[in-house]
Amino acid sequence: MPRRRVQPTTEILSEIVARLGPPSQTVDLEALRAHLGLPEFGGYVDEARVVRGLRAMKANRAFAETGIEALRRAVPGLRAVVSSSHAITWSVRVAIPLLDDGRLELRVDAPPDAAVTAILRGMAHRNDPKWRLDELRAAITQVTARVTGELRRPVERLRDQIRLDLHEVGADASAYIAQLDRSLRSRPFAFDEDLAGSLFHTLTPVRKRARTVAHQDSRLRRLRDRVGFGAYIEKFTAARRLNRRILFHMGPTNSGKTYAALKMLTEAATGTYLAPLRLLALENYETLLERGLRAGMVTGEEVLGEANPTHTARTIETADLTRPVDVAVIDEIQMLADPDRGWAWTNALFGVPAKTVIVCGSDDALAYVRRAAEAAGESLEVVTFERKTPLVLMDEPVPLEKVEPGDAVVAFSRRAVHENREFLVAAGHHVATIYGALSPEVRRAEAARFRTGEANVLVTTDAIGMGLNLGPLKRIVFSAVRKFDGVEERALTNSEIRQIAGRAGRFGHQEVGYVAACEEDGIAPLRTALGGAPTAPAADTRFFVRPDLIAINSVADEMQTQSLREVLAHFARATFYAGSPFQPSALEEILEVARLVDRARLPIQEKFAFSVCPVDRRDEVAMAVLERWTQARAAGASVPALRANLRGELDYQERTVKLASAYLWLSRRFPDTFDDVEAIRAMRGRANDAIEQHLRETATRKVERRSRRTAGAR
Repeated sequence: MPRRRVQPTTEILSEIVARLGPPSQTVDLEALRAHLGLPEFGGYVDEARVVRGLRAMKANRAFAETGIEALRRAVPGLRAVVSSSHAITWSVRVAIPLLDDGRLELRVDAPPDAAVTAILRGMAHRNDPKWRLDELRAAITQVTARVTGELRRPVERLRDQIRLDLHEVGADASAYIAQLDRSLRSRPFAFDEDLAGSLFHTLTPVRKRARTVAHQDSRLRRLRDRVGFGAYIEKFTAARRLNRRILFHMGPTNSGKTYAALKMLTEAATGTYLAPLRLLALENYETLLERGLRAGMVTGEEVLGEANPTHTARTIETADLTRPVDVAVIDEIQMLADPDRGWAWTNALFGVPAKTVIVCGSDDALAYVRRAAEAAGESLEVVTFERKTPLVLMDEPVPLEKVEPGDAVVAFSRRAVHENREFLVAAGHHVATIYGALSPEVRRAEAARFRTGEANVLVTTDAIGMGLNLGPLKRIVFSAVRKFDGVEERALTNSEIRQIAGRAGRFGHQEVGYVAACEEDGIAPLRTALGGAPTAPAADTRFFVRPDLIAINSVADEMQTQSLREVLAHFARATFYAGSPFQPSALEEILEVARLVDRARLPIQEKFAFSVCPVDRRDEVAMAVLERWTQARAAGASVPALRANLRGELDYQERTVKLASAYLWLSRRFPDTFDDVEAIRAMRGRANDAIEQHLRETATRKVERRSRRTAGAR
């Protein structure tokens, strides 16, 4: 006798919701099941209870969108986390003073009691943050008193330990308090039965570090400051005057963290957005214009918009570290750990002169941001964001022949991208293509082809990890889980996997995002990463920095040399001592370029500009062109626009675009030498058009040929 099938509860709910009227696809059935506390399979489901559940979820959604922010302003002690299903989790922030003068506070997040919960539910049901507001404040006062009372003994014990520490450090008490205060400001504790133990477990090493800082010999401290944190931080004089407030919008891709930051930026009187890519700078410049703001855009090679804008969108390398603004947004802060470009995020994090600095990124960067805030003596508030749509890992592999419309296939080399592309085109798909060697203009055009449906499948590298609107993208398929990072082939980190996978299921376009691997052995690493496993700690957690022109000139004067390579080598030896919080950013590559530019008889300031010019340092042709440009500058000759063959192969056109961009970058530094700007812009535009035409034609040509052959056979 066949076994009776046990019906999943979500199917039962789907049938009930269909009878009630709203389209079932607009209701998150799994979230509804969880809200009602129902089992996954079988059981009786009361229709009236479903109706009440739907109403409650709808009310939560409306309150999450409009009421929570108003309530936060009215009752600062409340904290709220909104899930992807708009369920609201509340907590009460309790601040307990540790010193009589209030300089130290222990911050504890406690769950609301029944009275607070009832009022909050009533507010959500009515979408009215003023309903019984005075009663809510009184109830929160009672929660605060209860938490303070229950923590009286462990807090008093902690106070005794702090008093002993202060007696031990003596005259350096202020340094101890300042160090401990910076740590406590960014460390709220959850109120639970283990809190008393975790307080001492967590704060014992923090107190030890504070004592160490306070005990440092004054002479040794001055010496380390001269080449360590102190001197570096203090050189950003405009930022240091502002007593900045740092907000860390921390969350995964598609969690709304950057959207919330940009909302604060556009509401401020003045502000700047610092982007990891020119493409992102352009998109947000357009957003600022749409909001009716007097906006401008600055990248290494161009300036757009108003002459004196109130708001600017910039690439991170062009951050203005002298002009104060109200709000600055630093996007993709986890790029601090990038050996090649991390220096730009380090400069911005310590040096952007804004009253409020909002950094956006994944939780991998929290240790860096906390350490920076503590070193600069600035407050840090961490605001956690959750992903807005669920991300589901496919249990079975998805080989290329099973790729479907709406999928993006990810590889980690230009060659692998084109191989995947050829296969998918031959299989009948119209394919859009994105990889790092393409210019921002072409990447944006290819993304638009996928977004509008002209292409039904996307083939890409990890270049899609940030900065592209890929609206209908439903599923990310990893064709590999290893990459060559310029030094060695290695496994993708959990952070890299999450960043790429998170592009699936964009909020507002898809209800769910899916992730898959082409091969069976790729599923386990994806499951580990998507399960929330942290990325393994980096072997070296120092901040990446690069010498600026002031440092270059100082060392050159000290050494009495105009050799850029000698200066950079000396800089590395003098600055990156054992125990320094800094490490050089891709200095080996710059040293090789310095050897090349040293052949030209140029002032060291100009040599440095050529050494950091954005050319492909691994491309021998590009390096030969750069050397000719330095010699022309030394000879006082102007450099004409490049001559390009628009019938050249794809890689030739890609190199042409990169060299044209480098020419435009140099034209902003040396306009009298690189003076053929309009011609180079036109040439770059034609090369971009040739690349886009090639990608469009080869994305459909094979399909059309196969269709003609099939029709002929008939």
